[in-house]
Amino acid sequence: MRRIGIGFALSILVVPGAHAQDRYPFHVATFSDSRTISLAITSSVTPFDGQYDFEVDIGLTELSADGNIIFADHGAHAVRVRCEAPGAVKVGVIVHMMPRSLEPGDWMRDLWKVLCLQPTS
Repeated sequence: MRRIGIGFALSILVVPGAHAQDRYPFHVATFSDSRTISLAITSSVTPFDGQYDFEVDIGLTELSADGNIIFADHGAHAVRVRCEAPGAVKVGVIVHMMPRSLEPGDWMRDLWKVLCLQPTS
């Protein structure tokens, strides 16, 4: 049942055919000059590596203070996520262990929380 809830959450986060700025970001960073950089899931596939629950591609969009797109990276930045203990996010060859804390964190912790801590019905 947990997978159904997570799959539903992913279907909300990944909007087929939408532009990067239209996707719901899982992490937003705001800088002193009011520029923002948002990260969003652009696609999700079943992970080849059975140690992980998700394999997603991440896109990046940078917006100016007035909301205009400065830069949009539509590249395929693959990230793997393991929800069960020990929770982890794998970027390239580096595995980052995730604390179970609900405190705000960096983009990896925010991605892990979006994928792994969604309520299920």
